[in-house]
Amino acid sequence: MSKPPVRARIRRVYALGEVYFITCVTANRRPVFESQTERILLRKTLRNVRSVHPFEMRAYALMSDHVHLMLRVPGTTDISKIVHSLKRNFTLSYKRAKGLTGRVTVWQRGFWDHVIRDERDYARHLNYVHYNPVKHGCAARPEDHADTSYGEYVTRGWYEIGWGHAEPEALKGIDME
Repeated sequence: MSKPPVRARIRRVYALGEVYFITCVTANRRPVFESQTERILLRKTLRNVRSVHPFEMRAYALMSDHVHLMLRVPGTTDISKIVHSLKRNFTLSYKRAKGLTGRVTVWQRGFWDHVIRDERDYARHLNYVHYNPVKHGCAARPEDHADTSYGEYVTRGWYEIGWGHAEPEALKGIDME
């Protein structure tokens, strides 16, 4: 007897009030967010989703073919509702903006999530999010990629300029996509 596909066996963990690391990838890794217009549309969609399904944005990185988010999700909603709303509403807005009709597949099915376990895990995922543009060759340094929360964390004193100019030792060999 064969096992059901992996996706059929995935069970989400819903932890009230916890921080999640989430990755959403575009269908076939198409560079949907390559232009500033689509990145602005995605940020606007995230703000609209937050008004319906409240969450606290802790960190983000918008790449050409995927998005990393760190969200604190209160007990009034869950990550599945947030991600479903983000993907659906972005797709509808994208179709409208591009004048597309019919079925359009923007996103891969599903998403990756991880409940942050402790301060060390939080720091590791935060660093992963902010180093991601460098890892993918989109920027030489984290501060060169505007579509992340890195600048906010520099302002808060969590990072010094210069962090991420070389791959952080704690991230070597780690792939969370």
